[in-house]
Amino acid sequence: MAIKELELLKVAILNEVEGETFYRLAAEHLGQGDIQALLLHLADEEAKHQETLRKLYAELAAGKEAAVEGLNLDRTPSTGIFDLMKLGRVNSNLEISVVSTGILMEKASMDYYNQAAEQSESKAIKDLCQYLARWEREHLEKLEKIYDYLQAEWFEAQGFSTS
Repeated sequence: MAIKELELLKVAILNEVEGETFYRLAAEHLGQGDIQALLLHLADEEAKHQETLRKLYAELAAGKEAAVEGLNLDRTPSTGIFDLMKLGRVNSNLEISVVSTGILMEKASMDYYNQAAEQSESKAIKDLCQYLARWEREHLEKLEKIYDYLQAEWFEAQGFSTS
């Protein structure tokens, strides 16, 4: 049993649980709208990450060789919720705060997976961590675009000059 790999996976699972919980709680407080749909989409993806990581953890804990083959690594199809033109105006300070916090969480997860890939001796875990790091980068890039849009909308709503 690879203790180091099990520890990496335990932390990764916790990171995904925290991400899912945050996105679901934030979506609850925002009510209906495009940002809520975005948060629920991200929460669903974090839940899929957990499922994949838990399967790999169970295999390693049972003394089996970790294998990425057979794990569900398919992406959740985009629901079109990342279309900035559909977002409209910022409805509350909570929207921009949630997206900002999501950016920090996704960056931390991406960094963790990159570091875990470097530290792991298991090819399967390296591959999985690299895959998850790319997925978290996609989340990060989407959130950054949405944040830039919301920030511009917020500045305009406050009457701040855009120059």
